[in-house]
Amino acid sequence: MYPAYIHTQTTARNIDQAAIKTYQIPSLILMEHAAIKSAEIIKKIIKPTQSICILCGPGNNGADGLAIARNLYNQYPNMHIVVPEMKTMSEDEKIQFQMIQKLNIPYSKNLPNETYDFYIDCLFGNGLTRDITGFYKTIIQAVNSLHKQVISIDMPSGIDATMGNILGCAIHANHTISIDCYKQGQWLNDGRKHCGKLYLIDIGIPPILHEKCMDKTKILCLEDIHIPSRPSNAHKSTFGKALMIGGSHNMHGAIHMASLSTYKSGIGTITLMVPECISNVLAVKSDFYMLLQCPDHNGIFSSKALDILKQNISNYTILSIGNGMQKNNVTIALVEQALKSDKKIVLDADAIWAAGKNINLLKREAITILTPHIKEMSDLTGIHITTILANPFEVARDFSKEYKKCVLILKSSQTFIAYQGSVFVLDAQNAGLAKGGSGDILCGIVVAMLGQTKDPLQAALCAAYIHSQSAKLDIDSACFMPEDIINNIPNVLKKLRS
Repeated sequence: MYPAYIHTQTTARNIDQAAIKTYQIPSLILMEHAAIKSAEIIKKIIKPTQSICILCGPGNNGADGLAIARNLYNQYPNMHIVVPEMKTMSEDEKIQFQMIQKLNIPYSKNLPNETYDFYIDCLFGNGLTRDITGFYKTIIQAVNSLHKQVISIDMPSGIDATMGNILGCAIHANHTISIDCYKQGQWLNDGRKHCGKLYLIDIGIPPILHEKCMDKTKILCLEDIHIPSRPSNAHKSTFGKALMIGGSHNMHGAIHMASLSTYKSGIGTITLMVPECISNVLAVKSDFYMLLQCPDHNGIFSSKALDILKQNISNYTILSIGNGMQKNNVTIALVEQALKSDKKIVLDADAIWAAGKNINLLKREAITILTPHIKEMSDLTGIHITTILANPFEVARDFSKEYKKCVLILKSSQTFIAYQGSVFVLDAQNAGLAKGGSGDILCGIVVAMLGQTKDPLQAALCAAYIHSQSAKLDIDSACFMPEDIINNIPNVLKKLRS
């Protein structure tokens, strides 16, 4: 599979130029590859009997459009091209235009009065830096008003390729064919809804140019997942001894779901450190975990839990903390005590809020994996929710650079997994996960993976992927129960191992 990277406008353009100058690949060859691969996708979308209007702007995105037209004209008899003034064309576009003229493909400098079944948008691609006005604004508004199917090449014209904001006006595309790499703006702000369905094409740019980037952002795929092995001569301690700290009178289900998913995902042993008031409930629910009971006060941990943690922490290789604990001073104290240890730690739910009270403790030497959703990320860092939503790539990357031994799993409509400047994006939206308990299940899988591998990033990637795949169930998304996802974990692991 072609590796799917996500780049900013500048990085994508630099990679393109490096392919041309460093690797001596002529731009016209890259353009031809783009045209051939784009045409292959277009042929799957548009029937030969349907009409096409290709909108070409001034520059190499317009040149791509002309090359695409040349690759399509034999199969689509009803095709028309809108071309820019010759004086505004790039050198490559002039060459492409000469070929169009020799082939007698119909073209004009204005949008025809006739309407077409499909419009292929090649007005402005990755290079747009200022608001669209005048002639091209009129074309975009006219095409949008027709409510016809639109296929954009590289970027919907008018969408900023880095931030996804609208520059004056923008094409509403039904499909976007991204050339060589995804552009960050396709995933952010207005970009996501303007792109429609995204496709990625390989045009022959050497993959090493992507791999050499300082801050890599990549779509998480199966090739990135390396499930920890289970040696036949192993024993239970081989796969981690986990202490899960959490629970309260009103939220005992959270730690139960987290522990169940941990056990299903392969942890060696698991002990739940919980308030006494819920220990009997948990003892009835399951018999695979051990219980470390702590005095409680008004349904939550009392301050005596801190001493119990100090006395027992050395017995475990991994700590997880936060599920169902609630926000209070004892939670803060327990989280601080955990972070001062040398144990591998998973922070979830209310523990993330607590960590924000003394965030410098995250600059510890041992590994910490955090699993916040957007609001929890705001609580942890003090960054406003709207800022995080506007560019989660940057927020996740900056956090992972500041806290070098932390792996961040930032949960939103996409999941962003960041470690030491590299970001993986899991694009697997599923309404079935929009329910209480989903985060607890992910936390449990993270703990189990961390117990089975020495690579913290791989533990996070595996956990996020397993969680997502386990939620692909043949039931209505409104009907998902936590147990449905947890019970599917063994099936997913079996497929991944095979």
